[in-house]
This record gives sequence, structure tokens and C-alpha cells, in this order.
Amino acid sequence: MVFLLAYYYTEHCFWSTKPDILGYMILEEQGNLKDYELLDTGDGYRLEKFGEFVLQKPDPAVLWQRSLDIKEWDKADAVYIKSGEEKGNWKISNPKMPEKWILKYTVPKTSDEIMFYAKLNPFKHTGIFPEQEANWNFIASKLTNSKNKKPKVLNLFGYTGIASVLAAKLGASVTHVDASKPSLVVAKENMLLSGLPEDAIRWILDDAVKFVKREVKRGVKYDAIILDPPAFGRGAKGEVWKFSEDLPKLLEQLQLLCSDDFLFLVINAYAVSVSSLLLNNLLVDFSKPLKTKNIDYGELVLKEKSAGRLLSTGIFARLY
Repeated sequence: MVFLLAYYYTEHCFWSTKPDILGYMILEEQGNLKDYELLDTGDGYRLEKFGEFVLQKPDPAVLWQRSLDIKEWDKADAVYIKSGEEKGNWKISNPKMPEKWILKYTVPKTSDEIMFYAKLNPFKHTGIFPEQEANWNFIASKLTNSKNKKPKVLNLFGYTGIASVLAAKLGASVTHVDASKPSLVVAKENMLLSGLPEDAIRWILDDAVKFVKREVKRGVKYDAIILDPPAFGRGAKGEVWKFSEDLPKLLEQLQLLCSDDFLFLVINAYAVSVSSLLLNNLLVDFSKPLKTKNIDYGELVLKEKSAGRLLSTGIFARLY
């Protein structure tokens, strides 16, 4: 039997059916990344502000009507035009718009700050996913309150590296793995932009599954794991990744990498035809040999400025 808790703030929480494991279902709302705003949504599009620049891009999950007048939408500095199955082009109307620009994130309850580049990408995004701020806040909280002053953190499918940079900024020993060389280049730029030394993060260009298997054989242990697996992907040497087939196998291997005082695991997923309940159930299995027993799971959402509607952007689960 599942019991609905009576309190209601930005989180909607449910008890897990497992008596020994507490699971919370949450709507995690981004709200403190000051350089970002979701201005409006509607008619299959988002209107977003990254720093001083307003972008308009399609979103197939937006089936409702716009709230702002179309004249406000027409003021966008750039509009994404889809031209293929996966890629498209940005039509830039502001001649002063640079190739890339800087955004900042301030760690909650501290004066620590990290910086990262936003750039118009042919895959529709800017290299920054603002809804991830909810996970950044979680990571920051766990690392800041950890008794281990230099925990070992593994970030798989690390992409542009904001979570890696954040963890390193807070004193963690970070290993960042991604199969895309261009993504690693951007991640390193974000690290240096945030004032970290060149050796602050261990960068690995490799297939995540192969790397983890080697780490298991070496007997390496990590205190925290972050992973953002794609629905489908290819490794550095053409290895094929399929979310539903490969994620459970990967988690079995990752279970062997957990230290005795394991702090947390964060898993995030976009564009997959599964719910956060699946991630929760996987982490229930994952947690069995560990001391960490709490699980949060749910949707990452953005709240628009115009009418206050919530836009679901992906699913997540966190073990701690």
C-alpha cells in the first residue's frame, strides 16, 4: 500500500512499498539559477532566457497555448529551426550575440561559484540544462556535509561537466567519463573558467560500460556516482548503448565500485519511454548491500515566468 504524505511544498512525496527503504516521489523545480528563466511555453515551443539572451526552440511536450503575446516571442535573439531527425540550425536575429557566453551558479548556503559556457548547439540545446540545478543542489548538499573532505566522485556520461566542476570545486576527487571528445573539450573549458587548476578533474574519453568494468577489475572504489545515460548512444569505438538493456547491467557493475561509506548516486534520464518509478525500483535493488537507503525519484521540472505552469523535462532518482 502506498501512502500519500500530507505536506505539500515544491515536492510531492510518496512512501515506498519497501518497509526498510524510504522512497520519495518529487517534482523538483529549478528556481535558483539566476542566469536562467523559462519565460513562456506554448504551441510546441519554449521561450527561454540564458543570461541576457532570449532563445526560442521547439519542444514536442508543449501541447498547450502560449501565454505571452506573439510579439514577445518575436523578440527572441535566436530561433531554432529543425532541419533533420536530430539536428537543425539556429536563426540568429541579434548581430551582437556571441558564439558563446558565460552563466553562473552559486552553491547554496556558500559563496562558492562555478561558471560555464552557453553555446548554440545544432542539437537544439546550449550545453546547459537548467533543470539540473535541482541535482546540483543535491550534490552540493551531500558533499558539503560529508565527513570525508575529499570524496571520490565518478561522473559517467558527464557531457559538458557542470556536475563534475561543482564536485571538484567542493573538494572532491572527480573522474569524468564521456565518449565524446568535443564534450570533454567543453567540460575542460568550464573547469578552467571556474578557476580550478588543470589537474582538478581526471578526464576519461571512453565508453562508460567498458571503463566501469576495468575499474571493477582494478578494485577501485568511489564514494559517489553521477550518471546521465542517453536513451541511445555510441561509445568512442562504436559501442552501442541502449537504455533499457544496458542500464541494469551497468548498475550491477557500479554496485561493486561503492565504498564502505558510500554517499550518494544520482541518475538522470531524458527522452526515454520509462517512468521514474523504474529508476526507483532499480535503485532499491542497487541499495541492498549498501548502508545508504533513502531514495528520491520523480520529474525534473521548469516553472515558467508567464503563467506559472510546470514543464516536465526529464526523470531522475537519487540514492543517499
